[in-house]
Amino acid sequence: MIELKHALWELDKVVDVVQLENFFQIYLGKKGLLNEEFKVMVDLAPEEKKQRGAQLSEIKTKLTEAYEIKEQTFKLAQINVQLEKDLIDISLDVSSDQGSYSLLAKVRREIEEVYKSMGFIIDYGHEIVTKFENFESVNIPLSHPATEMHDTIYLEDKDPSGQNLILRTHNSAHQVQDIMKYGVPLKLWSPGRVYRFDSMDASHDVMFRYAEGIVVDKNLSIAHFKDTMQKLLSGILWKNINIRLRPSYFPFVEPGFEIDAQCPICGGKWCSLCKGSGWIELLGAGMVHPNVIKNAWLDPKEWSGFARWVGVSRLAAVKYGIKDIRYFTNGDLRFAKSFA
Repeated sequence: MIELKHALWELDKVVDVVQLENFFQIYLGKKGLLNEEFKVMVDLAPEEKKQRGAQLSEIKTKLTEAYEIKEQTFKLAQINVQLEKDLIDISLDVSSDQGSYSLLAKVRREIEEVYKSMGFIIDYGHEIVTKFENFESVNIPLSHPATEMHDTIYLEDKDPSGQNLILRTHNSAHQVQDIMKYGVPLKLWSPGRVYRFDSMDASHDVMFRYAEGIVVDKNLSIAHFKDTMQKLLSGILWKNINIRLRPSYFPFVEPGFEIDAQCPICGGKWCSLCKGSGWIELLGAGMVHPNVIKNAWLDPKEWSGFARWVGVSRLAAVKYGIKDIRYFTNGDLRFAKSFA
């Protein structure tokens, strides 16, 4: 008959998984000693069989428990050895490559800080909008060329009215919602990605980071608008830069302006960013159209506002002297590291 004390002594001498497997086959395997003991019980008398069965069952239970503890010990030891091999050295030289924000994210955060310092609320909005939000709510009729497929990216999903949802083409898509959400008077800055069908070149892209600021209050005028723009651009660009205002048409403002900055790359000689004009179209702006004020359930005779919208990549290009905005998204680590 198997002696439990002797079997446990044998198990204690096991020093590796190979010996442990041999032990299992000798004592607990299908052809092991315990199974052989159970087989010979058929020749015993009923009372003796009962007594013998109880003894063998107790031996098997205790021996199995001891075996499993030993097995677990070896498994943990193997894991620890592997962890030692795969150990990451956190004391690596600090001069090794480290991650950082992209230049566009850095510039966006810098712009946000300027706006926050002037008391603006930051609201990112959402990228998927309805045609009403993107066009009609900001005084762009659905017959406007900008609503066509060559300018706007339409989705298969539809809004409750049955019209296809779209990827916003500008952050003005949230203008009316934001006025109603936060109430007036209001100073709000809304950054985020926008999408348009466009040919990619040194100053255009299909997806780009855009941002809009809007101020709504009583008795606002173009004088307030010009003063605010000068302070904002000086704070964002960290320097005085020559700008010019050109009258321009935008459905959601009246009057509207284009604000250009003198090219910091070539100073007006010639480069791919300004295309030889010496000026970079920096942003669009103007006084909020009365129809947009009405869409926000406000009286345009009492309330007025001004808005401006800008591509973050263009501001970054002007600020850091970058001649081609495609550098921001082409995955070139040499460019990314130079601004880390």
